[in-house]
Amino acid sequence: MHLKIAFIDQNLSPRTGSRRFTYNVASQLQKLGHEVDILTNRMDQETCFREYLSLSVEVVSRGKQRTRKPLLGHRRDNPFIRLWDLFEYYLTQTTLIKNLSRRIENTECDVAMVHYHGEHWLLPFFYYLSKPSGAVYLNVVPPAPPPWALPFQGLTLRRRLEDRLLDLPPVGRWKKVSFRKLALLITPSRYLLEQARRQGIIRQKKAEVVQLGVDHSEFYPTGEEEPFALYLGRIHPHKSLELAILAMKNTNRNKSLIIAGDLDERYSWYQEKLTSLAEKAKISDRFQMILSPPDSDVVRLMQRCSVFLFPSTIDTFGLVVLEAMACGKPVVACNSGGVPEIVNDAGFLLKPDVKQWQETVSKLLSNSQLRHRMGKRSLIRSKLFSWENTTKRLLNAFNNLDNT
Repeated sequence: MHLKIAFIDQNLSPRTGSRRFTYNVASQLQKLGHEVDILTNRMDQETCFREYLSLSVEVVSRGKQRTRKPLLGHRRDNPFIRLWDLFEYYLTQTTLIKNLSRRIENTECDVAMVHYHGEHWLLPFFYYLSKPSGAVYLNVVPPAPPPWALPFQGLTLRRRLEDRLLDLPPVGRWKKVSFRKLALLITPSRYLLEQARRQGIIRQKKAEVVQLGVDHSEFYPTGEEEPFALYLGRIHPHKSLELAILAMKNTNRNKSLIIAGDLDERYSWYQEKLTSLAEKAKISDRFQMILSPPDSDVVRLMQRCSVFLFPSTIDTFGLVVLEAMACGKPVVACNSGGVPEIVNDAGFLLKPDVKQWQETVSKLLSNSQLRHRMGKRSLIRSKLFSWENTTKRLLNAFNNLDNT
C-alpha cells in the first residue's frame, strides 16, 4: 500500500537520536516507494545532520517576529517587559500553528507524525486533517508537576504561564479538535510507554513501541582499540557525566577518558564543573572534552575506544549506546530508563553507584579478554536493531490506523 507521510519536527537543528530517526526512516520509506514530506520551522544548516541537506525539507515560517521598545527601560526584571514577552510568544506560536497546520493539510498526507521533545503538549497541528490520521512520536513525556516531573523537565513559572496562554481560545479550541484527529502515540521504548500511561497521556488512543535503529554500514567494528573510555552524546547536566569521571579515578594511569558531544551555551557552566571534578579526582591529565565533533569523528571515536560509558539514568532510548554496540564495544550503563531494553545482557547495567562503576570500569579496562568477549556480545545484540526494522514497525502501525 502506497502511503504519503508527513514528518513534523519543530526544530531539526540538534543532532539527537530522534533527528537521526527522521532522516533514516524517511530515506527507507522513499526506497519502498512511499512519499515523504519533512516539515520544520527551524533548521540550522551548520549544526543539523548533514543528511538533511540532501533531503527535501521545508522550513515553514513562524511569521514575522514583532518587536517593541520597552516602556520602562531595558531591565529584564521589569514585569511589563515580561508580560510583553509572553504576549509575543503567544502571537508567534499562534502564527506557527496556523502556518504549519495549514501546510500539513496541503500535503494531503495519509499520516502526519509530529516528533514531541517536551514543547507545549499537543499543539493543534492536526486541526485541518480530514480524518483521524495524526500520530505523535513521544521522545519524552510532557513536563509534569511532582511526582511525575523528570529532573530536567522542571516547570518554571514562565513555562506554566506559556502553557496557560496556549490553553486559552482560540488555540485551546483548536486543540480539542486536533486531539480528535490524533489516532496514534508512539514511543521508542516500553519504559517511556509506561511513563506515558502513568501520566494519563495515552488515554484511549492506540499506542505502539517503535524502537530506533542503527546503520551498520556506518557504525561497524574495525578491530581498533586505544586506551580510552568514551562517553559520546549531549553534554548536559541530566546525563550524569560526573559518574563517568569518578569511575575513572582508580583506573590504570595509562587509561584516559574522553567526553565528546554537543554543548548548549546555556550549560557552559557544566563544562567547567566537569573539568573541576576531573581535577579533584586527579584524572585531569588523562581527561579530554571534545565539543561538537563532526559526524565522521563521532564514528571514529566509537571505533577506537576501549569501553563506552553511558551514565544517564533517564534516557528514553539511548541511540548512541546502540551505535557503540554496533562498533563492537563493551558498554557500561545505568540500569534505568530505556537503555536496558537495548543492552539487555550484552553489557554491564549498573546502579548509579560510584563504587560499582569504579570496580566495573577498572576491571574492563584491565582485562582485554573480557572487553573482547563483551564487545562481541554487543555487536551480536546490535544486529537486532536496524532502520529497516524501525521502518517496518512504523509502517505496520500506520497501516493499522484504519482499525482504530
